[in-house]
Amino acid sequence: MSGLLSLPYEVLAYIVAGIDFDDVFNLALTCHAMKFLIVEESICKTIVRTKIPFSAEARLAMSARTSSAQALRRAVKRRNALATVSPYTVATIGVCDTYVYLNGVLCYTLDDKLRVLDLHNSGKHEVVISIPRLLKQALAGAHDINQGTFQVLYYADKIISCLFQSSGPDSAAWLIAFNVGRRAILIVEELDATEKIFVRHNTEFLYFGTHSEIDTDGHKKWVIRGHSFKERRWFEEKVHLPEMAGSDIGLTNCFEFHDNYFYALSNQTSFEVEEIDWTSFYHCVRFPLDSPCKALMEKTAENKDMWRRQHQEGPLDERWMFMRLDVDESTGTLRIIESRKEWYHGSSKSQRTYYKTDVVFPKFENADFDLLGESLSGTSASPSANLPASSGMSGSSSSNLRTNSSTNHELFDNSMLPNSQLLRLRRKDDNPHYIDPRPRLPDEVHPGDDGSTKPTFTLARTCVRTYHTASSAYIDLVDDPHPTDWTSTQRLRLRGSSRRPKPIPRDEAGFIRPHSTDLPTALEELYEIKDISFWPPAQDPDPNKRDTDIDEVYKLLNPDKHLGYVHGTSDDRSLVYATGPPGQPQALIFVGFDASIQLHGVKRWGGLSKKGVYGKIVGRKGVGEGPHIDGRASGRFGYVNPSDGQVLEATADPYIDVGERTRTVSIDRKGKGKAEFFDSTPVTGLGSQTVVQIRETQVTGAVDVVGSRQLGDEESCKAKQHSWAWRESAMYVIIDRGYNFGLRPWFNRPQQA
Repeated sequence: MSGLLSLPYEVLAYIVAGIDFDDVFNLALTCHAMKFLIVEESICKTIVRTKIPFSAEARLAMSARTSSAQALRRAVKRRNALATVSPYTVATIGVCDTYVYLNGVLCYTLDDKLRVLDLHNSGKHEVVISIPRLLKQALAGAHDINQGTFQVLYYADKIISCLFQSSGPDSAAWLIAFNVGRRAILIVEELDATEKIFVRHNTEFLYFGTHSEIDTDGHKKWVIRGHSFKERRWFEEKVHLPEMAGSDIGLTNCFEFHDNYFYALSNQTSFEVEEIDWTSFYHCVRFPLDSPCKALMEKTAENKDMWRRQHQEGPLDERWMFMRLDVDESTGTLRIIESRKEWYHGSSKSQRTYYKTDVVFPKFENADFDLLGESLSGTSASPSANLPASSGMSGSSSSNLRTNSSTNHELFDNSMLPNSQLLRLRRKDDNPHYIDPRPRLPDEVHPGDDGSTKPTFTLARTCVRTYHTASSAYIDLVDDPHPTDWTSTQRLRLRGSSRRPKPIPRDEAGFIRPHSTDLPTALEELYEIKDISFWPPAQDPDPNKRDTDIDEVYKLLNPDKHLGYVHGTSDDRSLVYATGPPGQPQALIFVGFDASIQLHGVKRWGGLSKKGVYGKIVGRKGVGEGPHIDGRASGRFGYVNPSDGQVLEATADPYIDVGERTRTVSIDRKGKGKAEFFDSTPVTGLGSQTVVQIRETQVTGAVDVVGSRQLGDEESCKAKQHSWAWRESAMYVIIDRGYNFGLRPWFNRPQQA
């Protein structure tokens, strides 16, 4: 270490540029002299902009909303909190009938009001919207509409998109979009169809799609329509996706905005079940948000870039699957994240595995520019103006623009089939797919739960399933009744694991060698898998020996009067779930892994403390744990001495359930269980609706005022009488049930003389 410390600042900065982001922080923790790596603004700025330029923390630093040093430490804390299954905040947010949690903002309905709360920015006020008043103004031109169902579809950039369907024999449906900040209604559009409806929007464009177009083959297909907020008009051309199979968003399909493009993804190769087939591909299309036309639509090819799996790898349990599009924090690469539970190569045990696949479009050839120019002749569009920086455009729906550069020679070829006997059964109407599989890289595969050990968690008791790429961690919200509780009372806990890189493999002579070509062996050589962790820690079966402070955490996660029917949503730094009997208002619980989320009035947890001596709790052992960044209730515990910051061990280890570290997840045997009581959908439970009675209320406010300011509490009380939106104190402030498990990190504490 002395040799490293003797290097000039510029040389040390050059060395730091060549190591991973997490290693930079670990290097800073080795000694006091290295602390400057995480507190000195200029070097932190370089680290953040080169190591994690596409993270939320980097965007905040570049917008001058926080310093680069704070952004760096915030990112490390978030990653370690997820990797160690150790949240910073748990709180009861409110009570709801339905909810949607998107982009860090919670939109939930209770009775006839919609409440909007910004959780990522620790909002202590929420915008309250009177749904009847909103509909009264939005549907002022419609007649005989007295009752219907209201459903929030999407939230982004202070804009909410919702669906209202009227009741009665002449029922109709409207898509309504409004700006919460300006209290302005932006879109009111009557819809022809609402099947599987979804909405995506930003500040400039809105797109919605339905699975409603019946093609000539009799199958329903996706159709998408766009709107420009700036020009206040709908695009004339609808986007039809006749080759996009699948109809379950979050399971078989994804739709997202990314870099001014609309992306549509499917993991289904065919609309029909192919009796003879070998290979599955991902299928992705994209088009510019400002030009939704066939000529500018790109499509991925069925080649090794978008290869998904070989069917001979084993059967799948699709009930456990989820799929989403994710942006890599370091490279900005758009990736497909898919979780699959499979019996790999016919094994008797099933395993959940998380796969990462880059979205790759075929390159655009020079010859295709001429074809594109001809297809766009007579329009003002420029062929090069809409091309992405990462790859060229191809794969248009027109025959002239189909990928000349794609590897069509890799597609189905009889001579390449592994089983010629099976080929004899092929009929004329069969459409099999086959290519030689490419080798899977270790960083693209993260093996998860193995169903060979007992006891297990069934699908019915696994309420939320998530995977976090930045932390290489998977976290489940599981219902884990106490082993001695014969009534199986709900006891929700977090359960997860992560992996971290091992040192580079070396041969017997000490030289660096390549990892094994065998995937299981390579995974063992390159990664260290952490034991499965549970949070909160287990309690002793004897009620007299239980820690009352930890019991309070369990009661917070499992409200007494709101048990059952758990369904939740997660993002890259938090989790929100609703729990309670169906048909009744449910409790909303927030679990935050971001140390910067400081909800107003949430108490600092003081469990396992010696009164008057030690007041804060820290993790005792684990990756990234310790007084320097943690201070969360997890695993085993110790105390912080306020005089010198030293971590002392607890007087006794907490109770651990038998087999807790080896529990795995599996389905109910013979399909039995109570899966109907849990929503296992990995997205935002958008199926619930709120029944709304449109009252005869005089509405005079809520006009479009550009640049209007936020109302104060006194003003908002007056505005309630005239507007459909006003501001109130957040419901969680009134409920006042929550804990913060954080500590001041060591580099912010006063230094000892």
